Formats: sequence, C-alpha cells, structure tokens
Amino acid sequence: MATAVTQVVGHIHGLHRDFANTQAHSEWLLRFQQVPEAWSVVHELLTSQTEEVVQYFASHTIVSKLQAGQLPPDESACRRELLGYLGRFRSGPPAVRRQLIASLVDCQLWRPPGEDAQWLNDSLRHLSEGGPEAVPCLLELLAVIPEEAANRKVMVTAQRRSDFAASMLIHTSMVLEALWKAAQANEVCAIGALRACAKWLHLQHASPALRAMKKSTAGGGGGKFTADLLRQCQLHENPLLQRAAQVLSSGIGSGTSLELCRACADLLSEAVALSNEVTGPSRQVVLLVAEAVVAGSQQLLPSTQVNLVKWMDQDTELSSRVAVLGRLLSELGSTFTRLVVADGPSVPASIGGLADIARHFVELRHTDLARCGLDFWYQALSQHIGAESQEDDPFDEEALSSTAARPGAEAWAAARDPDAEAQRRTLERPLLAPHIEKMVQAHWQAVRYPPEPEQEEHFEWDEFVRFRELCSINITEACLVVTPRWIIEMIGRLLSDIIQRVPIPWQDIDACVFVLTGVASRAPAGQDQVIPKLIELLPQLPYPTEGFKALLLRCAASRLVLFTSGYLALNAGPCKEILRFLSMQHLPAIPGLQQGPDPDAKKYCEAIACDALKMVMTAARKTIVAADSGTLWRDVVSAVINLVADVRFNVDCRAQLVFGIGQVLSVLEDWNELEQMLGIFVQRMEGPIQHILSALPAEPLGSRAAKATRDGKAPLELKLYIASVSSVYNMPARAESLPRPDHHPVLAVVAQNFAAIEKVCLHHTHYEELMEQVCLAFSYILGFSREFAPSSPIFVPMMKLMARCCEQHPQPYYMGLVRSVIGFFAASGSDQLDEILVDLTGLFVSPVARNLASPAGSVQPMPPPITGAAYEMLAEAVRHWNLSLLSIQTSQWMPEVMCATVEALPRLAEENPAVYERTICAMMRFIRNVLLWGDPETSRGDNAPELQELQKQAQALMVERPLSRGQVLPRLIGALARLLAAAAPNNPSRGEVVPGVAEVMRTLLMGPFEYAASQQLQVALHSLPGPLTGALGNEQSHQRLMQQLKMEKGDSRRFTKTVLGIAEQFAVCLKKAQFSA
Repeated sequence: MATAVTQVVGHIHGLHRDFANTQAHSEWLLRFQQVPEAWSVVHELLTSQTEEVVQYFASHTIVSKLQAGQLPPDESACRRELLGYLGRFRSGPPAVRRQLIASLVDCQLWRPPGEDAQWLNDSLRHLSEGGPEAVPCLLELLAVIPEEAANRKVMVTAQRRSDFAASMLIHTSMVLEALWKAAQANEVCAIGALRACAKWLHLQHASPALRAMKKSTAGGGGGKFTADLLRQCQLHENPLLQRAAQVLSSGIGSGTSLELCRACADLLSEAVALSNEVTGPSRQVVLLVAEAVVAGSQQLLPSTQVNLVKWMDQDTELSSRVAVLGRLLSELGSTFTRLVVADGPSVPASIGGLADIARHFVELRHTDLARCGLDFWYQALSQHIGAESQEDDPFDEEALSSTAARPGAEAWAAARDPDAEAQRRTLERPLLAPHIEKMVQAHWQAVRYPPEPEQEEHFEWDEFVRFRELCSINITEACLVVTPRWIIEMIGRLLSDIIQRVPIPWQDIDACVFVLTGVASRAPAGQDQVIPKLIELLPQLPYPTEGFKALLLRCAASRLVLFTSGYLALNAGPCKEILRFLSMQHLPAIPGLQQGPDPDAKKYCEAIACDALKMVMTAARKTIVAADSGTLWRDVVSAVINLVADVRFNVDCRAQLVFGIGQVLSVLEDWNELEQMLGIFVQRMEGPIQHILSALPAEPLGSRAAKATRDGKAPLELKLYIASVSSVYNMPARAESLPRPDHHPVLAVVAQNFAAIEKVCLHHTHYEELMEQVCLAFSYILGFSREFAPSSPIFVPMMKLMARCCEQHPQPYYMGLVRSVIGFFAASGSDQLDEILVDLTGLFVSPVARNLASPAGSVQPMPPPITGAAYEMLAEAVRHWNLSLLSIQTSQWMPEVMCATVEALPRLAEENPAVYERTICAMMRFIRNVLLWGDPETSRGDNAPELQELQKQAQALMVERPLSRGQVLPRLIGALARLLAAAAPNNPSRGEVVPGVAEVMRTLLMGPFEYAASQQLQVALHSLPGPLTGALGNEQSHQRLMQQLKMEKGDSRRFTKTVLGIAEQFAVCLKKAQFSA
C-alpha cells in the first residue's frame, strides 16, 4: 500500500512539476483511476496527505469512479466514509470539498430510490452539525444535488435519474426555508444560498408534469407551462427572491459586491424560466423581476449616458455591473411580447420601461452589453413570429438518445395552424409596432461607426462587424411587424436630414446603406424613392481619402450597388451614372487608400467593389450595350480594361472584372465590334506578360522545367491573360434576323493571338493550375462556338497544342478537355471532324494504355487520376457509333489499346484495386461499349449500312483479329474472373468494380458472344489459382451457376447480385484459407 501511495504522489508531483513528461504522468494517473485498487489508495491519500493537489486528485478519483459506475467493494460503507472525509475537509480546501460533496450525491444515485429521502435528511443533519462553520458545506450540498441530478456523466439509467430528481423535488419547500436561514449568516453564505436556490429552481424542470406541459402543443412543443412551485406557493413572496430583487433594485449601483449581484441575477433568471405565462402567480414573478431590472437600470444607466457616443472600456466595474442587468434583460424579450399582447395599452409601466432600457442597451458603445439589448429584441420578435427558441430539456434522456423522439423545427411549425398563426400575428402587430419602430431607430444608431475609428480608444473593428450582423438580423425580422416600406421610408427621412449637414457625416450614410441592404430584398422592387435617391447620391458623396473611414464608406457604396444591380439593369439612367462612377471614380480611388487596422479590410474593400462592378455589368449587360446609341459600352469596357491592367489590385479582383468585360461583349450583336474589342483587350493583357515571354528559352524545357515562383504557382499575369482570352462566354442565341457571319469572333481572336497562347502553354506546362485553366478556357470557347469550331482553322492547332502539353506533363484535365470536345462535336456529321476526334482520342489514350500494359518495373507507372481520365475519354468516344466505326475500322491504335486494356485490367485490380478503381471501371465501360456495338440488338430497327458494318467490325475485333497478345474474348473472360477474385478480399459489395464486371458479363451473355463466353467463363472460374479453384463447387455447381446467369441476364439488378455472390464466395474461401494457414 505504501509503495502504491508513493507512486501516485510521485506522478502527481510530476504532473505539476516535470513539464517535459506531463503527458506520461497524466496517462499513468488516468490508468490508475480505472483499477479497483484505487479505492484503498485514495483512502490513504485523503487521510494521510496534506498537499492540496494530492487531496484534490484523490477526491476527483472518487467522483470519476462513481460517475463511471466503478463502485467500491463495500457500497454501504461508501456514504459513511465520504461523510467522514467531509468532516475533515469541511473548512476546505473548497475544491476538495466540492469533489467530495459531488461524490456523496453520485454515490446515492447508485442506491435504491426508496433510500433517497432518508439520505437527504441524514446528509443535511450530518452536515449541519458544527455551527456556522458547517454552513458553506451545507450550501454546497444543496447546490450540487440539482447539478448531479442532471449530470449525464453519471452513468445511471434514465429512470433512476428521474426518480432521484422527483425524490428531491418533494423537499423543495424545506430546502428553500433552509437556504433562507443560511443566507442570513453573512454575505458569503447569502451568495451560496442564492446560487443553491437558483439551482433548486432549475431542478423544477425535472418534474414530469412540467415537461409534459412544455410538449403539449400537438407534440410539437411550445405549449404554455408553469411549474408546480409557482402554482402551489407564492414564489414572488419568497424571502430569497425578494432579497435578490431588492439587491438589484437598490444595491447594484452602490457598494454591494458584484458576486452578490450576479448570484441574485442567477436566481431571478431561474424564477422567470419556471413559466412562459403572464397571468396568475407567474405574472407576479415576472413583474417582480422586471421592476428590479428597471429600478437597477435607473441607478446605473445614467452613468453610461456618455457611452452612447464614446466607446466604453470592455472591463470596468461599471460595465460588469451593467452586464448583470443586461443578462436578465436579454431573457425577458419573449415575456415582454406576451405582456404587451395580453395587456395592450394598459401594460404596466415596468414593462414599458424594459423597452426603453433595451433600446439604451442596444445603443451602448460596448458590443457585449449592446448584445444584451439585441437578444431582448430578438426574443421579442421570435415570440411574435412563433419561432421562440426551445432549450434542450436536461432531464429528457429519451430526446437525446432518439432522434425521432424529439420533433424538429419543421414538425413544430407543422403542428400549428397557419391560418390561426397569421390571424394571431395580425392582431398583435398594432400593439407591437410602436415598440418595434423605436427598436429599428435604435438599431440604426447602434450600427454607426465612430467618426474616427482609429482614434476611438476601445473600438474593436472585428467585434463591431459581427455585432452589426446581429443587428441586421433583428432589423430584417422587424419587417414582419413594421413592414420593409416603413423602414425604407424611415431611412429616407434620416437621409434628407443627413445630406443637409456640413460636412455630411460619413458614418450616418454608411448606417443608412447597411440598413437598406438588409431590408431591400424584403421590399417590392422599384416601389420606393429612397433607394433611387441614395443611388443618385453615391457619386456626389464627399468620400474620405484618409483613415479607416475611407475604406468603410467605399465598402458601403459598393454594397449598395451590389444589392441594387437588378434595379440598375431595368433603369438605364441610374445604370449609366453608377457604371461611370464605379469604373472611373470609385474603383480607381481604392488602391491609393491606406491600409485599415485589419490587414484584410482593404482586400475586402477591393473585392466588394469589383464584385459590384461585375454584377452590374452582368445584370445590365443588354442595357449597357444599348445605352447612348451604343457608345456607353465602349467607354465602360475601356475603363474596366484599365482597371484589370492595374497591378495594384488583387489578382482575384482583376479576374472578376475580366469576366465582367466578357459579359458585356457577349451580348454585342455586331460580331465585328466584339472581335475588335476582345482583340484589343487580349492585346492589352499581353503587355504585362511580355517580360515573361521574352525571358523564355528558344525551345520548351518540357519535363526538365522547374517552378520558379515562391509559392509554386504560375505568374498571376499569365492567368489573367488566359482569362481575357476566354472572357466572352454565355453568349445568347443569335437572332435569326441577323446575318450569319462566316466565323466566330472569339475563335478569330484566339487565332490572332495563338502564337502568344502557344508560347505561354508550352513553356509553363509544369504549372498545373495554369494549364487546368487553359483547358477550361478552351472548353468554354469551343462549347459556345460549336457551330463554327469544326470549320475554324484554329481548332486543330488548339487540340494539338494540348496534346503537346500533355506529352510534356501529363495531367487528367487534358483528357477531360478532349472528352468535352468529343461530346460537343461527335454528332456533327462531319467525316473530316470524325477523323480529327478519332486521332485525338488515340493520341491521348495510346501512351496510357501502353504504360499500363508494360511489365511491372519496366516503366514509371502513370498516376491513377491520369489513367482514369484517359479511359473515361475513350469510353465517351466509343459511345458514339461514328467514332467507334472509324476507330475500329481504320485506326491503328484501337487494336493496340484493346489488347493492352485486357492485359492490364486484372493486374491493376490485383496490385491496388482501391487506387485504380476509377481506371478499372472506365476500362470496363469502354469494353462494354464495344461489345454493345457488336450486338445486333443495339441497332434493332435501324438497318443503316454503317451500323451493320460497325456490328461486324466490333465482333471481328473481339473474336477474329489476331492481336499481339492473342484474341480478345478468351483473355477478356479470364480477366473478368481474375477481377472478381481480386475484389474478394476488399469487401466486394463496396465500390463499383464488381457491378462493372457484372455489366460486362451480362453484355457478353446477351449478344453474339453468348456461347463462347459461357463456355470460357466456366473454364476461367475453374482455373483460378488456389485456394479459389474449388470455391464454387464441382463441375455441376459451375453449370448451375452458368444456367442461373443466363436466366437472369435480362434483369440487371438480379444479375449483379448473383455476380456479387460469386465474389463473396471467393472472400469466404480466402478467409478460411487464411485461418487454416
């Protein structure tokens, strides 16, 4: 025993002193707490050791073991020992005493419910002995009982927890009386008594009757409830509650300790939470608390009057005391709405005072205190809307253990009658509107920045931004009471006054924009004069040029434009002015502004301004092109091109503007103008990359090229250049009345600048993100010009360029581009284009097939993403009959690729099936597509000679052609059997390999290959290496299996299930062999 005690003490000392091995000491002590011998060691530690850290560990060990259900050998003696320990630690240390008291309660939770009442009486009597010194220990017990009753760390059953709570609730009156007596001893005892009383009131929520009332509304929750304690006794007359109200009413502004004030607030908060009704006994409690908050605020808030303008220090005695009242105020919002609705014009003065105080809190220049006011109004609005929050029931174990037991918000909403709810809100709206109107005005005051943010000592920008978002939520919800139109008109009245001041206060303009952008989406578009007036005012505002305020007002202007782009698209006059303002004044001014206190502030200012300009150019592109007889767009596009070329802007912002330019150009009906302006744009964007191009070697370095940038990414100017080339997309359908041009303007610009594009690509293939952008750009260009691309002289050079780039640095996105091109043009009906597509397919897939079929170790294997993308491209190509016929009939690469594919398939599955799953599945889709073209059923009803020829060619490829490694069909069937065997150890029901095998098998058994396939499949399955040779049984079993497969080939789902069963039989056989070994 002595050795164990010494070891434990040594590790405790090590935990607090040996910092290099803290983790090791902690793990050893955790393991020690789990062993049964810990009980005897703990006893020695608590009776013989004097160090607090050792005593605390011992007491914590008892709590941990009791909570986990690791009971001592003698359970009946456990309570006696704990009471004995408490006798020793009655006066402290408090942390040790707290753990021992928790242990005392947890120990009782493991005893029969019939002993609870006697246990409580005995414990109270025992801990009351000793006079005044025993009072703190007694108060701690009364506080811990409700806590542990709801503590789910104690692993007792839900029923036991409920029984214990019910047993404690019976003694509530006795406990409250004992707490009142204890509170009269001194202030420390009063604080403990108030906190214990608050915990005991919280315990009332364990009452089954109260919990049933909370769930009473058709199972959806939100019903009226009142605790029995309120119904059966005059709680508002309870002396502890009276004292708490009196302290907050008259003592919070004087010398009363802050801890006492907080304890009083805790008690009053729990008292209000006992009911959501505002009649009868509940009303008296609510009024008592409301009057206390109002009286206390009348003492404290005059001292904060200066802080409606000047920002308040976050941590002062005054702010801490105001926070006590704010906490209570924040919980009275829904009660306020209920009382206003219930009493109407005759609402008590204290309730009206709550609204005034809540507005004062909102306007306080202290974000934490102001949030208390926001919470008050949020709850008030939620109560009116019918979406008041429902806290989790800490005593409802079933709701936590079963997701179906507790209805969600949708079920709760569905439980209410929509018509009745609408009628209720209509009746409530006139009563709440006066208060909500003043609330909105207070929120406008609250979202105003300080005039000089940098000079405001206690202003924190990031906290204030988050606070404004909360304000926006309240203002938006207020639209359901006072309507968006009223809020917009209120802002209009404020604006009329603001613009008359000299100088115009920028922070007031910003606040107006902030509120308008929050409610504009709720209001009918174009039916007010305020937003148009503010739009008209934007170019005329005196924007600051220095300090943080310069960025903030620019952000506000951008935000307003961003939210009104739809309005601008419908109104040419304001649209012209805003476009000129954004492109010629607003954005050019931003790079020269100073950095704000937050390094991201200027980036955000640039980003939102560029986003606003792009949105207007996108939404109003047709209006822009038509304005001023078709001259406005030239000025705007030229100005924006200058902005894109301005290297002071972030590259992402410049990219946004690139596509804004493209949106305007895309709707030009005169394609000559489009080609001219796009050419100018691309030429302008070539300027910044000239120094890069001039420094390149004469020939590309290919695979020897190395990344030269610090971040390993391509130079930003190259990305912008490629973006400019592909900026014109999303072009609307050309009107039939317009003459059809002989070429596409975007393809013409690509041709004009192809030398530069080619140089950029060939010398930078090692920059993956740049080349992926090029592939996407070419895909967009070809997709939107698909009517002209096949005849364009630049089409083939574009694709050959991508092939050269892929050869230097293979990547999957090159195959993705070819796959897209095949999808665009396979059905064009052009023999010349078909030849190009077939050649492209072979050009990209042949090296991949050769690489996969090469013996292991002879070549460097290609990455699986590349192989997968290549075969997906091939599967797409052979999905089209014309490309399939041409590739099988005339190409040299198709037999080679088919032969290599069948060779590589099983080896990939055997070596690394998880890594190559995508490749394997794409390979099987390719093979299946070829098999389908060889099946007469595929072309049933269409006797076109081309399809008949394709059928013959596909059959010949599979069974007649003597390929380099032999005929395809028998090797394919052997590969399929090996695929099933390879899939067996890796949970064959997961993944797509086995279903892919099943589809290929089904296709073989349904077409002209049925006889040969059925004969060879039996041989292939029987020829698998041990231990799978006899996995499917004897010869008769194999025949039955083949018969079953033939019967089920018409049902894809059943056929796949049977094939999956084969793989699972293989898995069982392999596992048996493993255990036998």
